[in-house]
Parts: sequence; structure tokens; C-alpha cells
Amino acid sequence: MIGTLLAFRKYTVVCPFLGEKWMGLHYFKLFLSEPNFYNILKNTVILSIEVLCISFPIPIVFALLLNELRYNKFKKVVQTVSYLPHFISIVVVVGFASQILSPTNGILNMVRVKMGMETINYMAKPECFRPIYIITDIWQNMGWNAIMYIAALSGVDIQLYEAAKVDGAGKFQQMLNVTIPGIMPTI
Repeated sequence: MIGTLLAFRKYTVVCPFLGEKWMGLHYFKLFLSEPNFYNILKNTVILSIEVLCISFPIPIVFALLLNELRYNKFKKVVQTVSYLPHFISIVVVVGFASQILSPTNGILNMVRVKMGMETINYMAKPECFRPIYIITDIWQNMGWNAIMYIAALSGVDIQLYEAAKVDGAGKFQQMLNVTIPGIMPTI
């Protein structure tokens, strides 16, 4: 509630919790009258849709793949390693991305140099922002988001898989006809 209240007040360091003075809709009017407002809004909507369309199915696919692993120790290690990035601050994730994509000593550019290609400053190219943002979002959140699908997979009735086997369904057909319908409420 304090954050919501601060949107309508003039913030100062002296009175950080309640703000110094009531400003009403001043900051909202200021933002809406910004010359780049529609460009900012368009970019935000496009980025949100791209993130949703690209990163939404990945934890589902990851959970389905983990569900097929039969070595429980390996399965647990993969699951643990995959959800640990969720606990890393976004500032650290951007630091990782900066190091990996660095034009001077980044691993991507080192590979490009070894292949006889020129280095690219990915972080300075506007057209690279969305892919970098989406990839880092997927890396940071895929394992954590997969947890709920893994939990839903454990609730799918084993007898349905046995019935599908009796009917001659292979692994892929079982996934399409038993697993996915079984987790559809969670999806």
C-alpha cells in the first residue's frame, strides 16, 4: 500500500515512506504527456506478448522431459540446477549476460573470433535487446515455473498410462492423450 500511495506523492529522502507532498495525478499526467509514451507502451506490449508466447510453453516442455527421466538422482540434480537461477538477482543475471556477450572477452565473441568472424557488441545493438531479454527470462524462470507442472504430472493417474499402453499407444501418444490432458487444468 505504501508503494501505491507513493505514486500520488512527491518522494523525498527525508520522508521516504509517505512522501513529502500530495501530488495527485501529476506524475501520471506527466508520463502520459511524454512524447515517447505511445512508443514506450507499444514496446512494452510487444515485449510482454513475446515473453508470454515464447517463455510460457518452455517450462511445460521441460517438465514433460523431466517426467520421462528414469534416473531419479539425475532427475533431481537437473531439477535443482534448473530452478536455482530463479533465486539470482536480475542485476546478477544482467552481469552474466554482459560477460557472456562482451565484445572483448565474452564467450560468444571468442567463438566468433575462432571461426574467423568479427566481434559484435550485442549489448549495444537495439535489435538484440528483445532476444537477450527473453533468453535471460527463460534461463532465470524456466526451472521454477516447471515445478508446478511437475507437481501436476505427479497427479496424473497411472492407470491411464497403463490403459494407453494396452491400446498400443507409444510414449508420444501417451503424452498427447494422457499427460497433456491430465495437466491441462494447471496449464
